[in-house]
Amino acid sequence: MKDYRQVVNESSLSRMRQHMMEHDTAMITAFRGFIKDENGEKVTVTRKQNLKRNSQLKAQLSKKYNITVVQGKYIEDYGTDDAKEVGEVTFFVVDQDDTGNLQKDVTQAGIDWYQDSVLYVEKGAKNGKLIGTNDAEFPGFKNVIPVGNPIFGKSGEFMTKMKGRPFVFEEAIIAEHKAQKLSRMGEWARSAFINSDWRDPEIGPVIDYKQDFGERFV
Repeated sequence: MKDYRQVVNESSLSRMRQHMMEHDTAMITAFRGFIKDENGEKVTVTRKQNLKRNSQLKAQLSKKYNITVVQGKYIEDYGTDDAKEVGEVTFFVVDQDDTGNLQKDVTQAGIDWYQDSVLYVEKGAKNGKLIGTNDAEFPGFKNVIPVGNPIFGKSGEFMTKMKGRPFVFEEAIIAEHKAQKLSRMGEWARSAFINSDWRDPEIGPVIDYKQDFGERFV
């Protein structure tokens, strides 16, 4: 008998497949092991700070797009001495209104949150591309690397490969969020949170998905 997590995953993965066939989609996170300061020195980002960064990114994306929260893994700083496998909360973003702006918006978000890259897939689940959004060696700032068509595995995997290297794998579906249209006061509060300093994780509605949805993580 399938357990609850398997049922949720299979249902949500089916919706993800449908979204990718019907709309442009993307994957992005704000998690980082470190960032570089104004002098180019590496500064460690704590887990609490990463939780706030991701909460701010979610608030930013939720202005226009539907989001599915997934557990993703990828190689940060691929091809360098600092390369490491990173497991984190990733956002699967859907341009449900077909605005045509998702690639531009998610690329700018990747730059804003100092990500190595973002993944963008055209409607029809085709022409996936990895877009470089910082000065990491791979894929390189504003370099665009074709990754082909996404592959959904047999056991809840979502895979896209670059030269045989999985970019995201062992997916677990955590939660789903619709785009949020807020009142003028609500929009003011959301903008204030998005623009607040992520270095202070005590400010704002920070979401810890592992704490709130721990049974859905693998």
